Amino acid sequence: MEAYQYDCASPDVEELARVISDLFPEQTQFIERPAEDGTPTLAVHWVAMRFGAAARRITVSVVGAPAVWARYRALPPRHRARSFAVLRAYAEATIGSLEEQYANGEPVPREVTIELDEQFA
Repeated sequence: MEAYQYDCASPDVEELARVISDLFPEQTQFIERPAEDGTPTLAVHWVAMRFGAAARRITVSVVGAPAVWARYRALPPRHRARSFAVLRAYAEATIGSLEEQYANGEPVPREVTIELDEQFA
């Protein structure tokens, strides 16, 4: 049994999920869904144990404008390492921000969005 669950229709979106999967605990779900404009979004559903006594379900949505997805998908696979590094940095920063909020006694949101921009693709 695989530690992570991937429900992605597009191989390139699943590839992005696998790039960041080790940042999340086992049993995290990575689900691709189309946005209203048809561009893909990647929803990361995870159970965070580090934000209090009780487990919290948190969803991180990875979204991008159609032009960003088009540029990413136009990249040959061998040229996607920079995009992977940018996504990973954004995910690490998002998790770090949640940890900082918790450490400061602030409420930790249950839904967070990572917006991919020109740095990504």
